[in-house]
Amino acid sequence: MTNNRLSDIITLESGNSFNLTRFGLIFMLVGLLMQGFVGLVMGSTKLSLASGMLGVISVVLCSQKKISFYVFGFAQLITYVILCLQQNLYGEIAENIFYLVTMLYGMFHWNSHYNNESLEIKTRHLTAKQNILVFVATALASIALFDGLLITNDTQPFMDAVTTVPAFVAQILMILRFKESWFYWLIIDLGSIIMWAIANDWCMAAQFVFWTVNCVYGYYMWNKDDKV
Repeated sequence: MTNNRLSDIITLESGNSFNLTRFGLIFMLVGLLMQGFVGLVMGSTKLSLASGMLGVISVVLCSQKKISFYVFGFAQLITYVILCLQQNLYGEIAENIFYLVTMLYGMFHWNSHYNNESLEIKTRHLTAKQNILVFVATALASIALFDGLLITNDTQPFMDAVTTVPAFVAQILMILRFKESWFYWLIIDLGSIIMWAIANDWCMAAQFVFWTVNCVYGYYMWNKDDKV
């Protein structure tokens, strides 16, 4: 593990088709085609379609432990915040501001744990005690946020709460390279499918369907050579 210039790593990864596995590349193409099909059939906005496609690329790169996922992640974050503003989803907006800050740190943290030979980061896992503490804290914080959102004009306070708090937890775990982040992303993505279906944005709903499947794939990829 060595520190490298981030620009050099991103250039190296992109110059080799992000060094994706054959399945990873096919999986990404399927996701992009699904986003395009749903967007056209359901008449989604160009912004929603762009956000969905950027999301597909970013999560597949993340599941493959590539630092270049941050480039597409930042772009997706900006487009997604605009969509949330249009739906008055305040919890989601706060969540994505948090993403922005943590992703800036995450790029440098991942860089310090980057393997120049495999072109990917090294992952790790939580202990049993840490898992219990994280789960309990997440549940309590979700209940507290739900109560707080009830006094706002949030259109979906319950769904907003159960997708926002686990997202904060998942993001921190992901930035710190813990494989358990995928369990929390799974909770978020399942809830987000319902939330965006209610909002009648089927392109975003389709994105989260793909992200849900990617959680299983991501856990498998991060777990393959995991050590404490």
